[in-house]
Amino acid sequence: MVEAKTVVHDWRDIFRAFKMAFDPKKMFLGYVGLLASLIWCVVAVAFFSALKLVSTNPYAFIKLVLYSAREGIPLAIKNALLAIMPLDFGEFVVLSVLVFGLLVIWSLVAGAITRVASLDYARDESVSLIDALKFARKKFWSYFWSPLVPVIGVLFFALCNVVGGMIGRIPVLGEIAVALGFPLAILSGFLMVFVGVIGALGLCFMFPTISAEGSDAFDAMSRAYSYVLSRPKQFIWYCIVNTLYGLVCLIIIAFVAWLMMRLSLCTVGLGMGQKFQAVQAFILQKCDIVCLGFCSTPSAEIKTTAVSLDRWSLKFLAGMLILYVGLVKLAVWTFVTTYLLSAKTIIYFLLRKEIDSTDITDVYLEEKTEEEKAEISKKEAGKLSSPTEGAKEERFSAEEGYKPKEGEDI
Repeated sequence: MVEAKTVVHDWRDIFRAFKMAFDPKKMFLGYVGLLASLIWCVVAVAFFSALKLVSTNPYAFIKLVLYSAREGIPLAIKNALLAIMPLDFGEFVVLSVLVFGLLVIWSLVAGAITRVASLDYARDESVSLIDALKFARKKFWSYFWSPLVPVIGVLFFALCNVVGGMIGRIPVLGEIAVALGFPLAILSGFLMVFVGVIGALGLCFMFPTISAEGSDAFDAMSRAYSYVLSRPKQFIWYCIVNTLYGLVCLIIIAFVAWLMMRLSLCTVGLGMGQKFQAVQAFILQKCDIVCLGFCSTPSAEIKTTAVSLDRWSLKFLAGMLILYVGLVKLAVWTFVTTYLLSAKTIIYFLLRKEIDSTDITDVYLEEKTEEEKAEISKKEAGKLSSPTEGAKEERFSAEEGYKPKEGEDI
């Protein structure tokens, strides 16, 4: 049995999330998840745009990756505000399809990442990538429904108010019923706020709960609400430490990525000369793709200067540069994803220890199936049989070696 790592088991364990985030398995899963999400959003929006259901440009999602922080963050806020504005039926269908696809992707990816993080932090055990994905696949519907449970609760109470409003359409009696029953609508509004706000705060604990306990969506929801309400001070303190430390780590990672890309472009530009400078100017008139918050704002003159590339090979070079830089930036966002999932897993274990008095090393482990047990027993039997047969042969050879020759005295 693997001994648990000696840790302090308090808020200082959150600082371990930086190292845990760089686990190759987590980074691979996070990168694939972000890349799949980007492809899904672009393809889905392009499809629905062709059907004239939405007017959103599918390349807006790619711009979120390529643009600098000062350009990308306002764009993301603008898109989020547009998403929560009143939607028509077509836009609602498109939004539902996008959310469904993202939930499918991250139910597998985030489930596997939190499973790896749970065993890493609690028992200092390394689970293989295949086993983590198998666990996420078995618990897929638990991961899928856990973020939707608070949303369903809010929609249920909202529907109750809508039905009450429909009763008010009845002349006289309906108006009296609404007047007398409006306190129930106020209560329903309070429940919508309670379920929605607490659910949003406890959302970060739902995936770690399923990964650590092997439970279902309802257990994940109940633990998320319980931990936020039972220890609000600890929850807020852990979130503050997690956020501040995460920002410091993100600045360091972003600076390293920016310096790496900037040095690569500068050194190649020294060798290639003006052709490479023309390619950079062509890209820069669209956006400063290399900027990760550590570069000055390009002047308006540079952005308005029209730069064209006369050969297809130069355009191909510009396109590949955009692709390479986009992949590097996606790696930075991958670190953000793996760090948040690792930190939230640690916080879940700490709150579980304080509230439920459950030992940190207590993690759900899957029982081996009959086929796996039979395969393991065969391997063990093979290992045991080999040295036994070898010992028998050695013993027999030794006995034969001591046999006296014919006519020889013993």
